[in-house]
Amino acid sequence: MTASGFDKLASWFMLLAVIAAIAATVILIHLPPREEPFTELYLLGSSGIAEDYLFELQSGRAEPVIIGITNREGVPADYVVEAYAARVTIDPATNRTRVNAISPIGIVRTGLLDGQTYEQPFQVSVSDTQANRVLFLLFKAEAVPPASVSGADRVAAAYREVNLWIAVR
Repeated sequence: MTASGFDKLASWFMLLAVIAAIAATVILIHLPPREEPFTELYLLGSSGIAEDYLFELQSGRAEPVIIGITNREGVPADYVVEAYAARVTIDPATNRTRVNAISPIGIVRTGLLDGQTYEQPFQVSVSDTQANRVLFLLFKAEAVPPASVSGADRVAAAYREVNLWIAVR
């Protein structure tokens, strides 16, 4: 092959490479971003917005909060939310909380299609006047730990967690 023949072949190869690169860029720009699957767990106040949360509770008196779950897993999923009154302390050396004791308040079970949202009122009633936090632990239904897993270990096993600091009078 002569030098000019090699130059022509290299030029064609470069042209095809540039066209392929442009086509790949256009395709990648127009593809929707790939999201990691996840589930949202949130709380709303009794008015249905992210305010007016319960902070002070009368011992044994039920107060409403709205539990929200949105499935963004890409597939249908079954969920279990466990609510607990907790006694929590803060370690001043690490500025981390430590769950000392939990007592059950209630359980919510729901199945959601991908993209579907569950929002329902939940009555919180705490009798333990030493409880200072209400924990909401979300588990995928197939991954709920056995009853023998309790306290801080149960909190650590949750797929998602939200909480409210409270005072019980």
